[in-house]
Amino acid sequence: MFTLAAELRHIMEQLESALANFSQTLRQQVGSSPIAGCYCLPETPTGKEHEPLESIVITRQLNGKEALEATLAAFSRWHLKADCSAKASFRLPGFIVLPASTREVISGRVEAVNRQKQAFRALVQQLDDKDKKFTLVHDTFPGLITLQVYRQLALLPYAASRLGFTWANKQIIQKVDKNKLVEQLMQSRLSPPPLVNEHTWQQCIDREIYDVKRLPAHTELRLRRPVKTHPMVNVRWQEPLSPRQQQFKAHLPLLLCQDELPAITPLCNYPPTKVRQRRAARIGGEPLIPRLHIYPFEP
Repeated sequence: MFTLAAELRHIMEQLESALANFSQTLRQQVGSSPIAGCYCLPETPTGKEHEPLESIVITRQLNGKEALEATLAAFSRWHLKADCSAKASFRLPGFIVLPASTREVISGRVEAVNRQKQAFRALVQQLDDKDKKFTLVHDTFPGLITLQVYRQLALLPYAASRLGFTWANKQIIQKVDKNKLVEQLMQSRLSPPPLVNEHTWQQCIDREIYDVKRLPAHTELRLRRPVKTHPMVNVRWQEPLSPRQQQFKAHLPLLLCQDELPAITPLCNYPPTKVRQRRAARIGGEPLIPRLHIYPFEP
């Protein structure tokens, strides 16, 4: 019987084989003058990953063959780079445009790669303990960054008329049901985190439950959690689909199979020179439950 480590190595071999087949097919299909572009971002030095980002400068913009080679290298960049933080993942926003006639073969190669990525992740997730997952992965593959293995290759499902690269610098805001939150707190009451005394933990949870229950009936709750600044791309479809425009994460270059080239709005330095004014949020003040980013909301 295979051990988990042996199974993980087997899946990695299959992933590397699927990626090699995909890369070979991609080189064949783009021809001698590939239509590609990507935006190189600065690496995050070790120890600097938690410092607030005031600016991000595009270090280099690549096109054509250079962009193709950088893209293929990015698709297989899974290991820690010297002097770079393991907690700040590598990103390479960009795109590659292939002829529409290649969609079937490219789609098959992409699915084969993503299938092995999903299998790798599913095997790791079989372990319910965070420390066990870390030990399994990093004893088997020293220096591996699992997030970069997990990332799926993205082939756009339809032809695009425009790709607009931008920066996401916002917060996740979600409505929170009071009753469900109390149920969640009650369940977590019996599972104190590591290095936290059980009695102390239960007192903390009891206080949080009390704070939720004593709120006025008209007060709603919202989860408001900050998200690290990261590149995104707004895609506008050629066909009148609904929605006509969708947003995708730009961690890795997008793959497009279409004959008509989309208009490109390139990724610029962060912060942009012009910042759109947003409506003032009504979620403010002190958090009700700081550790869960739960805030009161006055509708």
